[in-house]
Amino acid sequence: MEFLEQQLNLETRKGLGMEGVFDGINHVIKLLSTSGSLKETLKSLILHIEAQLEDVRCSILLVDDTGKYLHKGAAPSLPESYCDALDGFLIGPIMGSCGAAAYKNEMVVIDNIETHPLCSDYKDLALSHNLKACWSTPIGDVENRVLGTLCPYFSEARIPSEEEIKKIQFASYLAGIAIQLDSRDKALRKSEARYELLFNHMKSVTAGTSSDTGEDFLKSLISNLASTLNMKFGFLGECKGDMVDVRFIWANGQPGNKFNYQLSGTPCEIVISENRPLLIGGNVQKKFPNDHLLMEFGIESYFGVPICDPSGEVIANLVVMDNKPHLDTANFELILSNFASRAEIELFRGKMERGLIESMEHAKKANKAKSEFLSRMSHELRTPMNAILGFTQLLEMDTNKPLADYQKESLGRISSAGAHLLKLINEVLDLAKIESGKIELSIKPVDIGLLINDLISTIKPLADEHGVSLYYKKSSNERLIAEVDSLRFKQVALNLISNAIKFNKPNGSVEISINIQNEGSVRLGIKDSGKGIPANHREKLFKPFERLDVKSELVEGTGIGLAISKHFVELMKGSIGFKSVVGEGSFFFVDMPVSDKTPLQDEDEPSDMVSCTLTKKHDKKILYIDDISTNLELVNQIVNCLAGVKLISTSDPFTGIELAQAESPDLILMDIQMPGMNGLDAFNKLQALNKTRYIPVIALTANAMNEDIKKALDMGFIDYITKPIEVPKFLKAINDFLV
Repeated sequence: MEFLEQQLNLETRKGLGMEGVFDGINHVIKLLSTSGSLKETLKSLILHIEAQLEDVRCSILLVDDTGKYLHKGAAPSLPESYCDALDGFLIGPIMGSCGAAAYKNEMVVIDNIETHPLCSDYKDLALSHNLKACWSTPIGDVENRVLGTLCPYFSEARIPSEEEIKKIQFASYLAGIAIQLDSRDKALRKSEARYELLFNHMKSVTAGTSSDTGEDFLKSLISNLASTLNMKFGFLGECKGDMVDVRFIWANGQPGNKFNYQLSGTPCEIVISENRPLLIGGNVQKKFPNDHLLMEFGIESYFGVPICDPSGEVIANLVVMDNKPHLDTANFELILSNFASRAEIELFRGKMERGLIESMEHAKKANKAKSEFLSRMSHELRTPMNAILGFTQLLEMDTNKPLADYQKESLGRISSAGAHLLKLINEVLDLAKIESGKIELSIKPVDIGLLINDLISTIKPLADEHGVSLYYKKSSNERLIAEVDSLRFKQVALNLISNAIKFNKPNGSVEISINIQNEGSVRLGIKDSGKGIPANHREKLFKPFERLDVKSELVEGTGIGLAISKHFVELMKGSIGFKSVVGEGSFFFVDMPVSDKTPLQDEDEPSDMVSCTLTKKHDKKILYIDDISTNLELVNQIVNCLAGVKLISTSDPFTGIELAQAESPDLILMDIQMPGMNGLDAFNKLQALNKTRYIPVIALTANAMNEDIKKALDMGFIDYITKPIEVPKFLKAINDFLV
């Protein structure tokens, strides 16, 4: 309204000499002030002009966006056929009255269309509609730019009077105001639509933060950016030294192929090297004539911003380009910066994710390498241990040729040292299994009191050897039931009791107790009379390979027993702790939740001595395949004590398969790790043959890792026995499968 008042002030009317002449224009003024449609306003204006002039029909033509043509605006009294013929009228010095008026920006009077040279090409059209004279007046804006033409037509040849000229000029002046107001409204609506589009794009990008990531997100971001700024090209390029690696490009409404290019001589060089936005709305090729990409794509406008990492170093750039100029670049930098900030977050997130994945891959490879190393070491250590402990057991079991006492004593030392070495191997493997999360427990209700009763007799010889007295106190008339893995709980208890014995004072004592705690847990307590644990050593107590006692160098062990015990207890949903007073001793305890379930009856363990006769006496045949001759000899001697059983053996798995087909043994013992063909492949070969597929196969191997055991049993091995062989258990397994 303020603009309208400025244009229609009294001084303006006086300048045109129109005071009191156009008092009937109030309706037009009202339309102008209330932002009526341009078509309606121009139509109303023409009708008022036609009412002021005699025998007249008027037309308003509008200049198009190119500035080269005139198009229909309003002509309510002219025939539609004539208006259609004028639509798209070329502007030029000799292009009729309207074309010439728009070109010259001055009024062109045609007093006689039939004879005037400007109308030679159009007179037939005009005369056919009884149009014989016209006075074209340019419609201008406040900056004197031509917006269109206003032209009254007459049915007779005539020239305008001065008063008529003033009326027409004033009407064209009002038409200019109407056109400018409409242009402003359109520009405002376009701006509003643009900002709404921007808001929606930014909203889409923000929403995408929680959904799309990685390449999908960045592709969406680039396409949204190009669409928001109405650009044909957009890309994100990562810095690679003096090169830019374009990861994501949007070209002509679709994703483009990745490429890279040299920074030198390009606008991207300024963006990246100077770490600043660069906005060039036109003629970018002239400013960077050596940038072949600008030439190749016909780029006229370039807008780029840097993308930095959290330290502020430029790592990439975000660019939009077009093959036409963009002079209205308000808010371009703000929009680009907003999109660049989001791209920065995604690039950094992607970098962190890739780093995490790489770290995880390294960790997996390291764990795999560690597992393979432990598996190999376990196998290599267990193989000689099999011979040491196996033949030792055979000598101890030989009742036909008993050993002398001194020999028994020496053999006992060999057996004790071998058992200790095997324990160390098992502890290291246990720790590796725990750390890799591959330990498996068999949890069931167990009477802790009965379990400890059994342990006392086992641990008594160690206490006697160290001159330590053992005392056992158990709460009476109480159910001491907890859900545990009995084997692992026994391992924990043995570790704590043996530590209490080994790290005690001469003639010391160890008190073992079991009772119910107020918290509803069964507590196993081990109290010793040793030196106690200094405060500065207590944090390291449950850490692997820490040996804190001054006597530790004289005491056998790896220093991982307590670490393993803590892991086992926590895996069984219990807790382990201790109290210690220097000079008086320590009290270690394990608390396990009380269970109201009834313990299951454990299967009887094989006795130390198993009969060397099968339960049912039939001639049986065993095939043993192992590449180590010592192992073959050991098993041969063990089987020899079984009446009615014949052992066939070979060190070659290929020969073993042939023997299995020829001899049809009742049972096959199979080593796993053998050269040429491993035991698993040999088993598959046997399974593929009709004659051997139903023969039971027991794995007899130094591979003791859980995954090895599971793999073999899943394949169809009926049992898995690890070396060193425990002769009684081994004999029992053979007995079970041959009877």
